[in-house]
Amino acid sequence: MTTPVRITAVSYLNTLPFIYGIEQQVAVSVSASHNSVRAETGLLRAGETIGLALRIPALCAADAIQGVADIALVPVAAIPQIPGFSIDTVLTLPEPHASEGPFAPRIITDFCIGAEGPVETVVLLSDTPLHDIHRIYLDSHSRTSVQLVRVLAQEHWHINPQWVEASECASIAADGKMQLQPGEAMVAIGDKVFSLKAAHDYAYCYDLAAEWQTMTDGLPFAFAAWVACTAAGWEYAPTLNEALAYGVNHIADSITRTVHRSRDFEFTNAYRYLTQSIKFRLDAPKRQAMRLFWEKIISPG
Repeated sequence: MTTPVRITAVSYLNTLPFIYGIEQQVAVSVSASHNSVRAETGLLRAGETIGLALRIPALCAADAIQGVADIALVPVAAIPQIPGFSIDTVLTLPEPHASEGPFAPRIITDFCIGAEGPVETVVLLSDTPLHDIHRIYLDSHSRTSVQLVRVLAQEHWHINPQWVEASECASIAADGKMQLQPGEAMVAIGDKVFSLKAAHDYAYCYDLAAEWQTMTDGLPFAFAAWVACTAAGWEYAPTLNEALAYGVNHIADSITRTVHRSRDFEFTNAYRYLTQSIKFRLDAPKRQAMRLFWEKIISPG
């Protein structure tokens, strides 16, 4: 029996097309131990078998860094922490992997979670004007948003706030049990941004992808990319790329028919978000943006 390829991804709304494509193209065994995902398994077509783990972004990164995934949808800020990383190697399409020598992580598909303007679900929320903010609560579920807001604060907004690790801050605020005080702001990511904005009419909402685009004179941003962490992952890349392409080309179906999801989504808003706010193609400008972002967070200055 062939050992399943271990793939880790996120079960947010923005990954529904990816998960749907995988469900439709390969036989899937799903683990949802770190996310509130329905437990049923969908084996929709015979073929290569994968083990798909659905986690929050920080745990996707941990799986890649610790070598417990062959392929992971990795937050861009965490990719440099994968053993063997180098900027030039990870962005280069190599010859088929040689069996000798250590494996170097590679970005292996034509797809990512990206934005070419406002992304809606990676934001800084506050009732205080930007330059009066003195404390920012960080969402530890996402290393990329934490690093991105720090870069923006230093190089674009020119503020020097106190940074507070508070992984549950946004969830508590979305439940209406916490309110930001004057001078405070919080980073929020993922589907809970919609709940936060529904629970409270924040005076200021800074979209981090749009702020990055302004700071970089028009570059898009890539929040997460598919990385092969092992030789087995690299060998599986063509099959995964085909599955992702299927999902991205069937976004409407992914909203209504994806089996493995954290919750159901209202169709009209979900379709608008997935077709307008999220840009799935990992093109040359997004690769350029990744390189620039890595240069800033690895050797800030």
